[in-house]
Amino acid sequence: MDDLEFRKRAIIDPDDQSADFLEKVNQSRSNQRFAAEQRAFNHQLTDTLNIKTPENLAERIILAQQLSEYKSTRRTNQRKWFISAIAASFFALAISFTLWVPANVNGTQLTAQVISHYYQDTHALNVHMNVAKNNIDTMLASYGGRLNGPIGKVAFLGHCIVGGHTGVHMVVQSRQGPVTILILPSESINHAYKLHDQQLTGVLYPSKKGSIAILAEHAEVISSTRQRLDSSLNWII
Repeated sequence: MDDLEFRKRAIIDPDDQSADFLEKVNQSRSNQRFAAEQRAFNHQLTDTLNIKTPENLAERIILAQQLSEYKSTRRTNQRKWFISAIAASFFALAISFTLWVPANVNGTQLTAQVISHYYQDTHALNVHMNVAKNNIDTMLASYGGRLNGPIGKVAFLGHCIVGGHTGVHMVVQSRQGPVTILILPSESINHAYKLHDQQLTGVLYPSKKGSIAILAEHAEVISSTRQRLDSSLNWII
């Protein structure tokens, strides 16, 4: 097992008890420290998810909101003259910025970055694990999400960096072959984009938080994978 594979497995399942993983852990102090950090992080996330909701939480939130609105109302009259004075300036600035920025530049750039990441991380297509749902939820929880239902057999799970931000990289097995899913909570786009080249096809589309890319070599699995993911993925933060 090389260092890259060790780190990926430590992130996915830091409590892995397989012989090759434990052997790699004991090869060096740095490996032991990295595995210990991942176990601590994993246990911290698990403890966080298991915290019970305080009683009367909804009533407390409503009361705090009402108090905040009351205080805000008292300050509103004092600020009206200032808001009126700068409103026109901000409006003109917003129009100028909108006219200056090229349309869909962010989405177009992100599609290129998604495809580039797919080819840079093709080793993920050759991993054949059976990732447990609680491991997926643990990783998604660090971004504020979780799965409410199944999305298929997940053979690979790891972090990824696309567009300068971290996200979740999953590979789901299908009858037509592996399907790559990139969940990018920090990369927002305005509409969906088709992804394609000579080898693969897919879609990049907006999510309730950031965006999601789905890629495969066979177009027919894209739609069904998207439906399962959209019906199961829930953003709790």
